[in-house]
Amino acid sequence: MDKVYSDEQGLPAPDHSRPDLSLAEGESEKMKEMSEDNLTPLETKLNPYGVDESIEPPYGWVVVGASFFVQALVIGTVNNFGVYQDLYVKDLYSSYPASQISLIGTLAIVGMDIFGPLTGSFADHFGYQISALLGTLIMVLSLLATSFAYELWHLFLTQGLLYGIGASLAFFPSLTLPSQWFKRRRGLATGITVGGGGIGGLILSPMIVALFGKIGYQWTVRTVALIHLVVLVPASALFRCRVESGKDRRRRMKRERAALAEEERREQDRVAPLKKDKILDFSVMRESKFMLLFFASFFMPLGYFVPFFYFPTYARLNGVSASTSSVLIGILNGSSAVGRVLMGLASDYIGDVNSLLLSMIFSSISVFVFWILSKSLSVMVVFCIFYGFWSGSFVALVPSVSAHLCGIGRLASVTGIIYGGIAMGTLIGTPTAGAILDSLGHNTNYLPLQLWTGFVMAIASAIAFVLKVKMDRRLFVKV
Repeated sequence: MDKVYSDEQGLPAPDHSRPDLSLAEGESEKMKEMSEDNLTPLETKLNPYGVDESIEPPYGWVVVGASFFVQALVIGTVNNFGVYQDLYVKDLYSSYPASQISLIGTLAIVGMDIFGPLTGSFADHFGYQISALLGTLIMVLSLLATSFAYELWHLFLTQGLLYGIGASLAFFPSLTLPSQWFKRRRGLATGITVGGGGIGGLILSPMIVALFGKIGYQWTVRTVALIHLVVLVPASALFRCRVESGKDRRRRMKRERAALAEEERREQDRVAPLKKDKILDFSVMRESKFMLLFFASFFMPLGYFVPFFYFPTYARLNGVSASTSSVLIGILNGSSAVGRVLMGLASDYIGDVNSLLLSMIFSSISVFVFWILSKSLSVMVVFCIFYGFWSGSFVALVPSVSAHLCGIGRLASVTGIIYGGIAMGTLIGTPTAGAILDSLGHNTNYLPLQLWTGFVMAIASAIAFVLKVKMDRRLFVKV
C-alpha cells in the first residue's frame, strides 16, 4: 500500500488516492482538466493539498506557542535597534551621523523582509522546521560576530545583513505556519503569534539597557546570542506542517507513479508531468487584489519603523532619561503586542481586510496627532500606547489577508513576496527619515520627520481602502 502524507498529531491525511489512469476514450482530457496547472481560481492553485481547513487540531496551539517565542526574539531584537542606536550615536560611534548608523537596523529589517520570497520558498520546499533551525544558527553567529566588531562597517555586515538573513529563515515559517492550522480562528492565532514580537520588545528593551550598565556592550550582545540559542532551538523543533513540503510532495508523487503499470505511467507523465517547484514563483503578482495588498504593504513601512528607531533619541532631546526612554520603547512594544492579539481576534469578526485598513488609518492619525504634540512625558506615553496598538495590528493582519486572498498552499512564499515590498519600503523609508532629520531638522527639529511618517501611512491607508472596495463596495460588511 502506498504511503500517504500525514502528520504526527492524528490529522486526517489528505486524499492522495491514486486516480483511475485507464486509457479509456476521453480519460486523457479528463486528467488534463484535473491537472494542477489547469486550475483557475488562485486559491485552488496555491492550496492543492486536500487539507480540510474546517478541522482545527489541538496541536495547532503548540505551533502558535512555538511561533510566539520565535517572533518574540526575532522581532523583539530588530524592533529594539533604537536602544543600540542610542548607544552608538552618543558613545561608541558618535562621530558618525544618525542616518548612517540607522542603516544597521535597516539592513537587519530589510534583510529579513527582502529575502522573504527566497526564504519563504526554501521553507515551503525543505520544511518550516529546517528553515527555522538554520535561521537560528545564522542569527546566533551574527550576534557573536557583532560582539567582536570594532568598526561601523563590521556592524553593517553582522548586526545588519547577516542577522537579517537568519531572521528571515526563522521569521516566515513562524509567521505563516499558524494559518495552516486555523481558518475560523486564524486571526486570533496569527495575532497571538505576532504578539510575541511586542512582548519580546517589551522585555528586551529594558533588559538590554540594564545589561549595558552591568556587563558592558560586548557581553550584552553575547548574552542576547545565548538567549537566541536556548529559546529558538526547542521552539523551532516543535514546528509541524499540515501541508507537505515541496520536497516531500514530489517524493510521494514519484513513489505513487513508480507503483503504476508502465503504460499508465507513460500516460500520466504525458498528461500531467512532474514539475520541479520554482525557487521563485511570482505568478501571484498577476492578481490585482494581491498587488493592492503589495503596494499598501510597501507604503506602510516607509514610516512604520521610524518611531522605533528615532523615538528614543527624540525623547532624550525632550528631557527624558536613557532609562525612561527605554521604558517608552518597551511600552510601544507592549502596546504593539496587545494590538496584534486584539485586532487579530477582531478580524475574525469584522474581516481581516477591514481590520488592516483600520490599523493603517489610525497609525497615521497617531503620528499626526500624538507624536507631533508629545513634548511632555505623559503625551509620549499616550503616543506609544496608541501607535503601538494600531501599528502592531498591521503586522498581525498581513499574513491573514495573504491567506484570505491566496489560500494556505505555499503561504510562506506568497507572504515572502509581500514582505519583499515591506523590505523595499523599509529600505527607503527609515534612511529617508534620517536624511530629513539631518538636513531639514538639523537633528533637533523632528517635525519634518513626523510629517513624512504620517503622510506615507496615509497613502497606505488609501490603497488599502481601494482593496476593501474592490472586494466589496458595501462599507459595513465583513471582508
